[in-house]
Amino acid sequence: MYVNALKEKIKKGGPVTGCMISAALPALVEISALAGFDFVFIDAEQGPLSEKDCEILVLAAEARGIVPLVRVPQNSPEIVLRYMDVGAMGVIMPGVRNREEAERVVRAVKYYPRGERGLTSARAADYGMGRPMTEYVAEANRETMVFAIIESREAIENIQEILSVADLDGVIMGAGDLSQDMGYPGQTGHPEVEAAFQKALDLGIGSGKAFGSVLRAGETPEKYLSRGVQILLTSAFSLLAKGAKEFVGKVKSI
Repeated sequence: MYVNALKEKIKKGGPVTGCMISAALPALVEISALAGFDFVFIDAEQGPLSEKDCEILVLAAEARGIVPLVRVPQNSPEIVLRYMDVGAMGVIMPGVRNREEAERVVRAVKYYPRGERGLTSARAADYGMGRPMTEYVAEANRETMVFAIIESREAIENIQEILSVADLDGVIMGAGDLSQDMGYPGQTGHPEVEAAFQKALDLGIGSGKAFGSVLRAGETPEKYLSRGVQILLTSAFSLLAKGAKEFVGKVKSI
């Protein structure tokens, strides 16, 4: 366990950047760190990543000094525990719809008295070979993070209650799934989807919690930063696709 630089930067109000990694390629984590990203969003929900894959990606993050957060596949204490114990600095929970579900993930990430995470001498605790466990527990509760992904009508309706949950560091908008849940699949710019996004953003800013969003093709950081979005996300594959297209296009235009 170590000081969470991402958490410190968010507290200071500065914008932070995250790169989504959905392949078992430690080099992508290292490149993200060397490029200056603040954290990697390791995606164990959508894609082929196993718990062992995530452990290797966490190791790469630690080696390069970038914060590793994992999007876990299910809001279950047993599932969350396995990803936290390999050394993830926090969890990004998909599909959170209400206060109860937000509280459930917080309890799974935090130790007593702030949660119910099982305590053992796992990798995250230096295999029990470092400081006393009482010190480790206090540090882990202080440095780990919890984010909820907002991606349904129900979540928008309950956004204020979700944001009120103690130890929830912030929310991230899942505009793609939100558009589908609202009946406009893929139309993230639809007026109703945009209105839902703005409602969540306004309440998020008012709550003091961090608010995040994915930058999609053709969008600029200014579009979000000017509205108060603090966490800006992109994916390693999107960056590769854009760079690859630009390179091929330049070659073919000669």
